[in-house]
Amino acid sequence: MLTNLMSQALEGINSLVGNYGLSIIIFTIIMKVLMFPLNAKQTKSLQQMQELQPEIEKIQKQYKDNKEKQNEELLKLYQEKGYNPAAGCLPMILSLIIIFPLYRAIYGLDMSQTSFLWISSLAQPDVILVILNGIATLGQTYLTTKTSATGQSSATMWMMPIMIIAISFRFPSGVLVYWITQTVLTVLQQLIMTKKNPAKGVAK
Repeated sequence: MLTNLMSQALEGINSLVGNYGLSIIIFTIIMKVLMFPLNAKQTKSLQQMQELQPEIEKIQKQYKDNKEKQNEELLKLYQEKGYNPAAGCLPMILSLIIIFPLYRAIYGLDMSQTSFLWISSLAQPDVILVILNGIATLGQTYLTTKTSATGQSSATMWMMPIMIIAISFRFPSGVLVYWITQTVLTVLQQLIMTKKNPAKGVAK
């Protein structure tokens, strides 16, 4: 059902702009606008984590030999501050949920003869898009790590982009156009919201 809805949406947009590559970008922007409340919640969740980090580390150190008590105190802290650790994961999960029906929709629309920019066929993988997808993911990972202040190592930060590059070779260019556009829009949104609402310490 979701695949059919995406196919119809892409066909509708394509009837107006006359190019599936551009249609996918417009489709992505529309989806981003619809998901803005969830993405805003994700950014807020990352900022809350940054603000709570000193208290979290204090609890972890205080109860390092008692994991049950540590989890109990962390849960109590989250409840007091109104923080939901799972809130930041939902937009990422939804993005992945969208990718697979979109993958089927693009194949179903037969974009093998559709070109876009330097891409000769949106139905085939493109090395340049794969690299761009990795770079975009690295930017998002770096920004997320910086915002959340989780202290991830350089190796950990590079792990996700490398995995994304490996996966991207399996996707047609049309899906990668969506994926890159989605990631770039997410990075821009995070930059804007972080600048607009900088962390100011834990709310009382």
